[in-house]
Amino acid sequence: MSYFKVVVDGNSKQALTEREQLILQNSILHFSAMTNAIITGTGVMLNPPNEGTMGITFSYPEAIDAEKEAEVRESIVKRLNGFFAMSNLELNAVIN
Repeated sequence: MSYFKVVVDGNSKQALTEREQLILQNSILHFSAMTNAIITGTGVMLNPPNEGTMGITFSYPEAIDAEKEAEVRESIVKRLNGFFAMSNLELNAVIN
């Protein structure tokens, strides 16, 4: 099994409502699923991280090509950070 975690952190002064957090978490899920499908074409289990943390955990049932995994990692971070910037959110996605 292969896995990695994308964690979203940001400005602690920027308060998000529970509804806004839910919308962002669902957006992260959809960006992740789309990115994985485009790059790998294989199934992946996507789970939210621990309670109180925003992000997503990618869990592949079987190992994927290292080159494709690197491409997924780079692409999801770029897509999420572009989305946050266009939404005027002081958030940042990083691989953990």
